[in-house]
Amino acid sequence: MKFTKKILSVAVTMLLSMAAFAETYYVSVKSTNLKAKPSGSSKNLSKVSYGDAVTWVKDDGNWTLVSYGKTEGWISTNAITKRKIVSSSKVTTDAKEIALAGKGFGEGINADSEASNYTAVNAVEKNAVSNSANESFKSKGGLKVAE
Repeated sequence: MKFTKKILSVAVTMLLSMAAFAETYYVSVKSTNLKAKPSGSSKNLSKVSYGDAVTWVKDDGNWTLVSYGKTEGWISTNAITKRKIVSSSKVTTDAKEIALAGKGFGEGINADSEASNYTAVNAVEKNAVSNSANESFKSKGGLKVAE
């Protein structure tokens, strides 16, 4: 009986300590997918959108493992921020500024600058490669992808 109480006590302590380290991050891009593995070619598990809160689990370089609802998956570290994203009707902006923010441009770029000509970025975003074509390219090219 004492052994069971000790095990239960240790388990509860571990759970509480893990919860203490859990940090909330917010999705800072228009939308992105949670991935099964820290790789852009990995299976999509769930979609998250701008402002969604996710819970940090661990980092792995350019990828962060997060939980979102009942799903745990990998997201690009560049797609999340610790700053809480709040929507306010007092903030005014135009379509160019929103588009720049969605493409990851920060405060140093304004909507009227040369960088607002993102035709090339839009063209790249429209490109899509099927999983089979991606796998074929990796195998024929002799590429080794870290899993």
